[in-house]
Amino acid sequence: MRLANLRNIKFSSFSFYHYFFTAYIGMHISFSILLGKITAFAVDEEVYRDMFTRLYLPKSFLSEIGFQGAWEPWLKLIYLPAKLLTYFGVSDLYSIRFLSIGCSTIATLLVVHVAKNNNRDDFIFRISLVAISFIPTVFLWSSIGLRESFLYLAISTILFSLNKIRTDQRWHWYLSLAIALLSLSQTKSYIFVILMFALIISSLIEVITSRRVTRSNLLIIFLALLPLLINPPLAETVISGGEAQLMAAIAEVPKPNSNTETNTETNTETNTETNTETNTETPVEILVASRGMTVHLLVSQLNSLPQSFISRIVDKFGITSKLEAISKSSIVVAGSEGELSNIKQLSSIRATFKSPTLLLNSITRFLFIPFLFTDNGSLFLNIQSIETPVWLFIYALFFVGLYQVIRGRREFDYAFMVATVFALEFVAISALTEINVGTALRHRSLLLIPILVIWVSRKKKSTFL
Repeated sequence: MRLANLRNIKFSSFSFYHYFFTAYIGMHISFSILLGKITAFAVDEEVYRDMFTRLYLPKSFLSEIGFQGAWEPWLKLIYLPAKLLTYFGVSDLYSIRFLSIGCSTIATLLVVHVAKNNNRDDFIFRISLVAISFIPTVFLWSSIGLRESFLYLAISTILFSLNKIRTDQRWHWYLSLAIALLSLSQTKSYIFVILMFALIISSLIEVITSRRVTRSNLLIIFLALLPLLINPPLAETVISGGEAQLMAAIAEVPKPNSNTETNTETNTETNTETNTETNTETPVEILVASRGMTVHLLVSQLNSLPQSFISRIVDKFGITSKLEAISKSSIVVAGSEGELSNIKQLSSIRATFKSPTLLLNSITRFLFIPFLFTDNGSLFLNIQSIETPVWLFIYALFFVGLYQVIRGRREFDYAFMVATVFALEFVAISALTEINVGTALRHRSLLLIPILVIWVSRKKKSTFL
């Protein structure tokens, strides 16, 4: 009898998402604590920590660092949970990391709600969610105190609100949309501009396809423009920045030999003058760090914090000595062929509309770098290349989602339109503006939420005549 009763006992009534979010929060917090004071994986984290430290002082000069041009009361509001943690003895660095984890968690939860609202919470979506959430780079950006988590939350809130507005016209969904747009405009203005145009273009598409203008269309367009109306300096920044980017996009492609010629002339003149004045002195070779700065900074920080938990772990497994060897081997002579070749590997040539080939090449690099089975220019880029199959899977979701909408199997709803237009705009703008590979990889993670929303668009219901 007792054995029979034991068989009926459930060890856990938790759902998939109980396990998922428990693991998500637990692993992110554990990783952020394990890192300790290490900021080598994203040196900007020190900038945001310093900004947070100064934010609540009587006089702060926030225009110099961090969220340049942001509204200070808004910054104080979004960082308030982190500030409250400091009253419990949590350090500034851990506080902004925990806030980042919280924002990333809410962003992920909103995407789950979109899938549930659309009856698309299926096996493929859950596999995609797990794959995206635990990609090493995305996991890293979600665990440290950067702006990325604020961007994830703003974008997911916008798409979630649009998904709700489709079937529920109550005012609070428009309010959440307005707050998310304002937050995005304060966090990163050029991402806001891309999403603003995505909203306007999607509204126009809906008006054209439905052949009628609704109150919802007009209200969404108004909310998209609202941050510019209430913040004139933002509008001026957008206009001036847009003009600069447009001029760069239509400029002539730089000639590859122009820099070489200039450098040759400069070096010849300099060497001639130096040799004339001091014939007996031999030229001094200046050594510089190459193959990415992450490994050099990481070695420096590990050695400066020998008693930290992470330093002792990596030292015990011999990782520190291997990193030191890699760092030493990456020291080269300034201006040498090795340094110039490495700089070329770690940078992208800004594309222009006058060179379609260069534009396609820049788009390909933005979407697929670092490449598998090739030397990408640094140790950590080569490690990150193992993520390539996951990114290919995510891009496949995007194109399959588009195909199913074109074939009439999915609904062409508002959230789908905005997510699609945003993704296409973002890739094109990134190809025209991104020149640093490391920064481009971090920005590329902003595609993940729109692609998931595209994948979970509603299936069309069968109609019987």
